[in-house]
Amino acid sequence: MTRRPDPFMMAFESLRSRAESGEFVPGAQIIILDEARRLHLSTTPIREALAWLSGYGLIEQAPAGGYLMRRLDPARIRDEFAFRLLCLKMGLNGAGQVHGLGRGAEPAESSDRALRDHMLRAIQGTGNAALVEAYQRVTSQLAPLVAAEGRLFMDQESEAAAIVALFEKAPRSGLPEALAAYHDRRIEASALLVIEAEAARLRTAP
Repeated sequence: MTRRPDPFMMAFESLRSRAESGEFVPGAQIIILDEARRLHLSTTPIREALAWLSGYGLIEQAPAGGYLMRRLDPARIRDEFAFRLLCLKMGLNGAGQVHGLGRGAEPAESSDRALRDHMLRAIQGTGNAALVEAYQRVTSQLAPLVAAEGRLFMDQESEAAAIVALFEKAPRSGLPEALAAYHDRRIEASALLVIEAEAARLRTAP
């Protein structure tokens, strides 16, 4: 007998994917009934998933009730890039320097994707569950800007490839500095990333 998918997980995975990919308009209300109809679910798992994603920082609770897609605020985005860098520094200084880096993952479709995989493995290699959760949370919050990064930084693939090479060689001298430069660049461009993300949304709006 085929096991039926869990309604909460269906709702959670779908809503998280849509939020991270920028399908929801920042600051706009997420219509629970529309999402329930789209997924052929009741409103209960939709509400539960949105509540969880609100706690995760990807969705906001509306003052009058309901849920909104998180607004893109440059100051907050700067803080999130800085926090992700702090997590990575802790990962490189911990057990991840021994167990979480290097080759072993399946080849990624792009250097940027490969870099994201290496950064996550560096954190996971510490064995610190709280650090892994914090890193995944802030990475999820920054996910709606990934496409804007690619458009704003035309050299992103070569930039990522250079850092991937540092992850995969021994000794890994220069890796902390390269990751700091990568994040500092995005911290400085946080306002431009927000503008680019909004401009792209307007270009594709019906």
